[in-house]
Amino acid sequence: MRASRSRRFHRSPVLPLLCVAVGLFAAGGTAPAKDPQLSTTAGVSLSSTESGVIARTNDARARAGLAPLAADAALMNGSRRQASWMARNRNLSHGQGVTENIGMGQTSASEAVSDWMRSDGHRANILGSHTRIGVAMARAADGTVYWCQQFR
Repeated sequence: MRASRSRRFHRSPVLPLLCVAVGLFAAGGTAPAKDPQLSTTAGVSLSSTESGVIARTNDARARAGLAPLAADAALMNGSRRQASWMARNRNLSHGQGVTENIGMGQTSASEAVSDWMRSDGHRANILGSHTRIGVAMARAADGTVYWCQQFR
């Protein structure tokens, strides 16, 4: 795990899959994915930040010759809940249930995915045999940003 004062991330193969919708993006809200390259399951609405994380993740997969991941409603809800919990509790940690990447302190989708791709464990999750993804970003009261990706 790479850690610094401003940016941290951690990987674990497990986190509880919680299907509770949490509104994390007061600025910009959520909207259906409009990018024809971005596949989603029914009922998935994505913020521009979420779309950015998925697009950059799928770009990394494409460079490795892998199929893109589709945004999944249950994984989106689980990621949103976990990112919100981490921000609210100022605690970078995992639970149990699904393959996941988490991070703290990155200021953009691009930076979060770039940091994950520089880590062997995180890169293995991104380039794994998954077909579905959920992502989220939440900001703590002090402005610290927390990130979560879940895979299935």
